[in-house]
Amino acid sequence: MRYRSILIYVSNAIDLERRVRLAARLASGEPVTVIGLAISGLSRFMSQVLPSVTGSAGEALPGASLPVEEQERREKKHLDMTVSLERFEILAQEFGIARIQTLRIDDDAAAALSNYGNTADLIILGKSELHGVDDHKDSDFIEFVALNAAAPVLAISEKPFSWRHALIAWNSSSAAARAVRNAIPLLQDVDAISAVIFGDGMVPGASASASEDELNQCLSPLGKPVAILHRPAAADVGHALLALAAELDADLIVMGCVAHPRWRGVLLGGTTGVVIAESPVALLLSR
Repeated sequence: MRYRSILIYVSNAIDLERRVRLAARLASGEPVTVIGLAISGLSRFMSQVLPSVTGSAGEALPGASLPVEEQERREKKHLDMTVSLERFEILAQEFGIARIQTLRIDDDAAAALSNYGNTADLIILGKSELHGVDDHKDSDFIEFVALNAAAPVLAISEKPFSWRHALIAWNSSSAAARAVRNAIPLLQDVDAISAVIFGDGMVPGASASASEDELNQCLSPLGKPVAILHRPAAADVGHALLALAAELDADLIVMGCVAHPRWRGVLLGGTTGVVIAESPVALLLSR
């Protein structure tokens, strides 16, 4: 079982090489399409109204004039996209990815990733570049994409992902079950897997506590043992989860995300922001 398509947020981020290398590992030996998506951050509505300053024959287009500063800004953004996609293609070839696709989009980054992520099986982001993107904090950006895209989000951190040990945050939510199922292609290559249930694992609105049998059913395609850990209920589940990941020396946390009425992320009782902002390891997030 493998992801059939992987969407990478392509930019001038310092960790782009690690994103592409990770995608190559997941695509190894399989007909997987790796898509490089470059996003300008420019309004797509402005691009529709003012597609360019000149027409195909070089004549000025009515209503298409822009202030010089804005023209230069747009040209710089588009040049950056071109450079980033060229680097993505070079890295993809270097790491042996057989099937790639490139896309360049004028849009808000979070919105574009959410929209185009609907057609992929996995979205790979990095935390190193997200500070200040579109006036969001890094956790807000990742939460937004995870909560609005159909595909799961793999957010890599500064700490290398070594495929050593994955920790699953398990509770009675459907989001947790989907996260586990969405993580299976990734978990296939991980050496050891643990899952943790805090308290009874029941979330608001659930009719039953977290079930080990359901977890095992979700993981049945793996065919490998999973250590299920029980920890006392915690008021601050986010920091408890991070502390356990450090104790186990895990390099991946798998968890489900849900949203409350204000459309900010809530994980296992309201800890999404804490985990995303403070986790030193990779995260697999799924709504």
